[in-house]
Amino acid sequence: LLACAGARVGAPPPENVWDPENKNTVQMEVIEAYIDSGNCDRALYGISSVRDDGLVDPHLDFLQASALLCKGLPGDAVKLLEGRYVRNPERNRLMCLAHMDMGQVDDAVVACSAALKHTPKNTDSERRAELFNNHGFTLAAAGRHDEAAEAFEEALQLDPDFHRARNNYAFSLAAQGHDNLAYDQFLAAQSPSGGPQQAQANAWLNLGLVQQGRGDPEAARESFQTALQLV
Repeated sequence: LLACAGARVGAPPPENVWDPENKNTVQMEVIEAYIDSGNCDRALYGISSVRDDGLVDPHLDFLQASALLCKGLPGDAVKLLEGRYVRNPERNRLMCLAHMDMGQVDDAVVACSAALKHTPKNTDSERRAELFNNHGFTLAAAGRHDEAAEAFEEALQLDPDFHRARNNYAFSLAAQGHDNLAYDQFLAAQSPSGGPQQAQANAWLNLGLVQQGRGDPEAARESFQTALQLV
């Protein structure tokens, strides 16, 4: 059938043509894939090649910091980002991780707090949950378990299936002596694949480790004995 009078015939779709302007984007995606797979040396080599091409881009700096952390060079990551992009949440997230790797807990707390402060509220919930978990982890490392528990609660409100945050939450509860609440959270964080008895045993074991760490050997012994009776 012929088209109705006045109807416009659609033009054929354009052929896929390589756009040189996409080169840097593709290169950075490849570098990011190397980092995600743990291939730190290839990532750093790729970053060096892109820099030789003259690219100056904050995202490239963040990728380099990630690659340096991947390679176990947190001090170099801090030097790269120190005094730069101070309001950028990704920069502060990376600085938090780097300071934690170096045992600089107070600096890590400040950096994680800044990452949360500068992260837009409409950011993906899982991404924000990760930031709250990181912040809670640094607070717990600083011995501020009440604040850490609040951060983990925020993470779990954003992502209830975030088992790592739930496990961390349980550790902070137990560190404060809230053993019953901690056990419930340790249990909820367990994988169901091993069966209910194995999950309970793991929860009692984790609780015992925290009790031992906080200087309560009697409570720890009881938790360990309960765990052994379940396996």
